[in-house]
Amino acid sequence: SRDADGADDARGGARRQNEWPPPADETKPLALERLALVAACYCGACCVAMAFAHGVVPSLDLASAVMRDTIGAPPDAPALTLRATVPGALKFMNMFGTAMYAHAGTITAGSRGMDLMGCALVGCVTAVGGGTTRQILLGDAPVFWATTPEYVALAVIASIATFYLWPRLPDEIKHSREMRLVLNVTDAIALGCFVVVGANAALTLGFGALVGVVSALVTSCLGGVLRDVCCSQPIRIMHAEQELYGTCVCFGSALFLALAKFCPDADVAVRVFLPVAAVALSRALAWSRDIKLPTYADRDPFAGVPSRRVL
Repeated sequence: SRDADGADDARGGARRQNEWPPPADETKPLALERLALVAACYCGACCVAMAFAHGVVPSLDLASAVMRDTIGAPPDAPALTLRATVPGALKFMNMFGTAMYAHAGTITAGSRGMDLMGCALVGCVTAVGGGTTRQILLGDAPVFWATTPEYVALAVIASIATFYLWPRLPDEIKHSREMRLVLNVTDAIALGCFVVVGANAALTLGFGALVGVVSALVTSCLGGVLRDVCCSQPIRIMHAEQELYGTCVCFGSALFLALAKFCPDADVAVRVFLPVAAVALSRALAWSRDIKLPTYADRDPFAGVPSRRVL
């Protein structure tokens, strides 16, 4: 039994090592000064990567690409094209989320023992895999990163920077409550933006509401699914140890589609940012209250204990 307990502890430690965001020491109080510093440094690093990625592709004009890029724009309607600030903000958060997803994918791959090439590939798959799969499934070609290659450049830069810089951070920073809160909040906002992008993509291609929800789910979550598959670990959003994630996506996309159906004349900012806020707030409620979906094992005592332990 002692050996079994030791094996369970080892597997539990491996699971915590691969947990995202990294586990934090909840015994220490939340320091507002450190929180502000961590948030500024993390967001600043993502913005620097975005600016550098734009410099890698000098033939692209990011300002004009905001208006051309249907991936980052709200529904294509005359009332919406006049509000350049809304698609611009959505495009910014899409690129910010791309850097975040590449960061998360690189850390997961690194914890599985991959080298620089493996970490960069997994980071890129995590960052652009969802949107790419959505476009392939919906027959929308060419894919967005082929026409707007700054997305791939950003994913590569964020992955390489994470590979070299993240291990150098002190553990007291990486596993602090402040870092976990910053990662959760920024991920929730980026997730809401990806939800709007995915649902809107289905609408602009003429698909219905159900396909819109699936499109939002694929856009925002499939990159993480591909990451877990590449890293040979249980898929994060499908196991009981993960608080609500995919459910928040379905809720936000349903709200976006409902506004598009019943409030087509509503202000574009309301139609875009209300679903984003709904996703972010539902995610905040989920991680702060540890809200999870019921599992099959709860209904069937012979189903065993659910687990995300690393294979």
